[in-house]
Amino acid sequence: MPSPSRTLTRALAASLTEATTRGDGRELIGIEREWPLRPVSYPADRADLHTLQRICDAPLPAAGRPTIEPGGQIELSTQPATSVDRALDALHLDTAELGGRLRRSGLTVHDVAVDVSRHPRRILTAGRYAAMEEYFAARGEAGTWMMCNTASTQLNISHHPDRPADRWRLAHQLGPVLVAAFANSPGVDSDGTRWESLRQAIWWSIAPTRTRPPCTVRPAADAWLEYALTADVMLVRGDGDTAHSQLPGFSFEQWMDYGHETGWPTADDFTYHLTTLFPPIRARGWLELRMIDALPSALLEVATVVTATALTVDAVMDSLLAGLPRTEHLWLDAARSGLAHPTLRQAATLLFAEVEGHLSATTTVPERRAAVRRFADRFVAAGASPAQSVASDALRTGFAPRLHPFDLPVQTLQSA
Repeated sequence: MPSPSRTLTRALAASLTEATTRGDGRELIGIEREWPLRPVSYPADRADLHTLQRICDAPLPAAGRPTIEPGGQIELSTQPATSVDRALDALHLDTAELGGRLRRSGLTVHDVAVDVSRHPRRILTAGRYAAMEEYFAARGEAGTWMMCNTASTQLNISHHPDRPADRWRLAHQLGPVLVAAFANSPGVDSDGTRWESLRQAIWWSIAPTRTRPPCTVRPAADAWLEYALTADVMLVRGDGDTAHSQLPGFSFEQWMDYGHETGWPTADDFTYHLTTLFPPIRARGWLELRMIDALPSALLEVATVVTATALTVDAVMDSLLAGLPRTEHLWLDAARSGLAHPTLRQAATLLFAEVEGHLSATTTVPERRAAVRRFADRFVAAGASPAQSVASDALRTGFAPRLHPFDLPVQTLQSA
């Protein structure tokens, strides 16, 4: 909550962001998985909030944490695990229990990254979400689509204990490759543009200062601080659950320098502001990789094993840093074309080739290693993505989001 006087300095803000760009020396991985939900009896409706709250309040066997997203999606977050196998096993155990509860409550889950069969509608009424929706509405309807009708696969990987800068840089090089390789939301926007990952296109459209990647040629702490300060203030919190929405165009740095009618930002306001930033890779004391579409279980396993092997096995990390083509500017191309883009296909081919030689360092489960190889043969070698095996004709008949023009190239935020 704002202060009547100036208390937050740039040095204090720098210390807060710097803390998010380093770990505690442990190598941990976590997985977050989202699903849109439908009532069996009324598929066009949304799930009842009180029913979802009751389902989420009961503990899960592997101690995962289910939460409710604004449109009634369910997100399941595993506890941090010391290996990929433990994280995946915990995810599947809790998924089975959570899925059973949902079915018994008359709800079904769908492994889709964009729900195009229903107009977006928010069921969470907290002040944060109302203010968020109002902020996004200044650029059109994509923000409401993002909040209510999209779902992702999110991977949380520790900062490298000894080489955090290398892991940060490689994660951003791999980001567009992962978007392309695991694109799973084919669709057409309201202007008729065809996307392999419509979900990523929606995210790209909503708010450039908080959804595009930060500069990757500077040290992570400096880049993340600059990103946070230049990002718009989405909302200003008041007493209790209240929040005052803020129109785009008022950066956090401006709030620090000139104040606001509600007061001056505090360290707590800045820490909260960091939670309202949604770049494809977010620093939170670990790396939060947010760019992969929601996937069915078998493909989620492949995405997790491949990403973890690339970022946590030093030999693979070194080979990829030396050999990957430059891809940091291809986020939008990845969403639109998937692996049909020649540079992304080249990068994915190298990624899977390097990973396949070191799978035993990441997973001890033979079927998981075999699944990576099958994915490489079926999709990467063919320059295709899962989106092309989805019934995209059905998606074309649904509702189409109107995307704001992509008027701020990624290079603007990545320039030195």
